Amino acid sequence: MTVAQTQAVTYTGNDTPFIDRIYRSRLTFDPGQTRAVPLALAARFLRHSDIFRAADAEGVTTAAAVPEAPEAGQAPAQLPDDTAALLEAAQKAEEERRLQEEARFNVLQQIEKMDKQALRDWTKQTYKLDLPGNLGLDKMRERVRGMVDQYGSAP
Repeated sequence: MTVAQTQAVTYTGNDTPFIDRIYRSRLTFDPGQTRAVPLALAARFLRHSDIFRAADAEGVTTAAAVPEAPEAGQAPAQLPDDTAALLEAAQKAEEERRLQEEARFNVLQQIEKMDKQALRDWTKQTYKLDLPGNLGLDKMRERVRGMVDQYGSAP
């Protein structure tokens, strides 16, 4: 069994919460929060030295607010790190988005191969809408592509 290697990174920015959309991890950070993330993602985060810095793995927390300072001689309370679960959920969401985009692309490719009658029949069957028969082929394809964008590839 192999253990995924991680690097602890601390968010030092001011946005509350900061949501990573650039690298599509969808991780959220509050100011001062540290998360243990996979090495590849940590390297990407650490490129942005103005808002991320490397941290030791012992300080990993997920709470928005760090608990009150412990009394003398007590160790600070640690909350469980939910980074792995969040990364897994983001990966599933990204895969679902990719599959939807792939399905949309396949439908658009099929539309480009259809003649006027096939476009009218497909639109009637799929969207329950009638296309005027006096439209030109290019104009009809444009309308059908608009319907795919508006209603989705499989309503």
